[in-house]
Amino acid sequence: MLKMSRTALYELVWSRPMTEIAREFGIRDQHVARACDYHDIARPRAGHWQKVDHGKAVERVPLSNDAFSPDVIVIIDSAGWEIAPALQDTAHETARRPSPP
Repeated sequence: MLKMSRTALYELVWSRPMTEIAREFGIRDQHVARACDYHDIARPRAGHWQKVDHGKAVERVPLSNDAFSPDVIVIIDSAGWEIAPALQDTAHETARRPSPP
């Protein structure tokens, strides 16, 4: 299970590939991606890590704090992701763990 603030998750997804993050925490990389997308956390585009491996310049998109506070806790486990109940943003109170497809 992964439980951390938006800021910490942003730093994590820009530090290494999501497949490595998912393996370390025992979760699916798709859940990490969906949690990032929902919580307005920019993530590296396709090809980003290949460019890094070859020493090419890459652009890092800054964390937007328009919709969510940087301190909102994001919880991702093997079933999916959710917002920590004690810190849910009032604009997103109805957010629930997405149903599996």
